[in-house]
Amino acid sequence: MPQRKRQESSTGIYHVVGKGIARENNFNQTREKKYFQKIIRKYQSKYAVKIYAYCIMSNHVHIMIGAELQVLSLFMARILAEYAFYYNYKHNRNGHVFQNRFTSECIETESYFWNCLRYIHMNPVKAGMVVHAGDYRFSSMKEFFSGKDPLIHPDSIQLVKQRFCDRMSFDDFHGKRKYEIFQDIYEEMEQQRIEIAERIAREMYAQARMNYLSQVFEEKEYREEYMERIQQTLHVSQRKSKLLYSKVRNQVKNN
Repeated sequence: MPQRKRQESSTGIYHVVGKGIARENNFNQTREKKYFQKIIRKYQSKYAVKIYAYCIMSNHVHIMIGAELQVLSLFMARILAEYAFYYNYKHNRNGHVFQNRFTSECIETESYFWNCLRYIHMNPVKAGMVVHAGDYRFSSMKEFFSGKDPLIHPDSIQLVKQRFCDRMSFDDFHGKRKYEIFQDIYEEMEQQRIEIAERIAREMYAQARMNYLSQVFEEKEYREEYMERIQQTLHVSQRKSKLLYSKVRNQVKNN
């Protein structure tokens, strides 16, 4: 099956995700995460890329990166190949470490840039690894106001400090969420859709001043409106909206 051609971003900024093969925890150990940071630092100046944000999870990595499309591919191929060699040697194994090619999505607007940056930093919180995004050691969240040797590019630090007056306002921003789906492993992207569908239900409940949340699912008028909102907000088919509806209804029922 031919590989799909990568889309080129008009801003030159991309959100990329490298996924461990077969959901293997290829960044499971602290020294493995540190080594991957070291590789990024080693090659970012050589390839003249700008790291705007990153987060190294246990089985995948997120990087928001500024680069020409061809350079992006060369940079990612180099860092993933070098890490794969290290990982295989360390664990006395052979074969692929990452699942196919890395995935990429274009960052085309300022609002999408900020929402994606927030999403990247919030990954460890969603995974239950930390309570606050700033507590995670292997993301860029702590680098913007720390003054220490950052992995991220100075342009990214400048953008953050222009928008946020201090660390507290930057932290507060991470507690918010927009109706957008970001590139991630399949399970995480599906969970994003479910979370948004549930928020839509709760908004309807508040707006209509219902007596209880389950009215959204039980009463035909509300149910049809809810399904339509899911389709329009998430840009999914009627069939997919029904699946999301069922999952949210079950969650609400069991809570």
